[in-house]
Amino acid sequence: MPEQRKPVFIADTCIGGLSVLKSLWHSGSAAEAVFMADYAVNPLGVKSDGEIATVVERWIQLAAQYSDTLVIACNTLSIRYRQLSRAASPSAALKRIVTMADCLAALVSAEAGRLAGRKVLVIGTQFTARQPDYPEILGSALSPARVSSIGATGLERRIARLQADEPGGGPLLDDALSRAIAETDVAVLACTCFPMVQARLQALFPGVLFLDPGAYCSGLLAQDAQDGKRTLSIRVTGDALPQARVTAFAKTYLGSDSVVTL
Repeated sequence: MPEQRKPVFIADTCIGGLSVLKSLWHSGSAAEAVFMADYAVNPLGVKSDGEIATVVERWIQLAAQYSDTLVIACNTLSIRYRQLSRAASPSAALKRIVTMADCLAALVSAEAGRLAGRKVLVIGTQFTARQPDYPEILGSALSPARVSSIGATGLERRIARLQADEPGGGPLLDDALSRAIAETDVAVLACTCFPMVQARLQALFPGVLFLDPGAYCSGLLAQDAQDGKRTLSIRVTGDALPQARVTAFAKTYLGSDSVVTL
């Protein structure tokens, strides 16, 4: 009798990680998943390196209670885990840890032809924009001089708190971000919240190619049986959004009734 596959544990500091799960479900991966929106540590990018490292270890230990696979669907944590793993052995608590940095590397491999010779803009939070990791990964496909980064923490905060569509909320993008996107060829959405407004961004900038690293996550995970059954359990920390609101949003965004709370 085949061994029963454990659910995939997907963690983010907000609802953004649901965009990664949506791409996994679309491709037939992670049919059973546990998602944590860890609002208790959001915004994470303003914390110290030591505090961020502590969150990395807490996510690993928590994921091990439910799964043998962790998807770190937070770019800040992904970068910090990548930096930490260079100096230490991988955690033995899990069989597999997939980060957004891994997803970006998969994107680069798949899209090298469309990236070569293009101006590429990495759009992330302030932490992601300050780190050299993503330009280094993109540099394997094009000259690093063609890569620039911009922080868009304000946009992340609005989406993370379900405020992007509130009446009277003002323009979706500030002037600096609008100018930066208008002047690039390819925009890498280096925050899992941003794919949630990708269609709106594409409408505003039809000449720009928007790429979501999370859409390449499925190639890094084993495929599930195509039986049409999908189950998601949700855990929410902090008080930024109530559990019931996150659950209701997940059902609408994912188009699934198979969403429960932990």
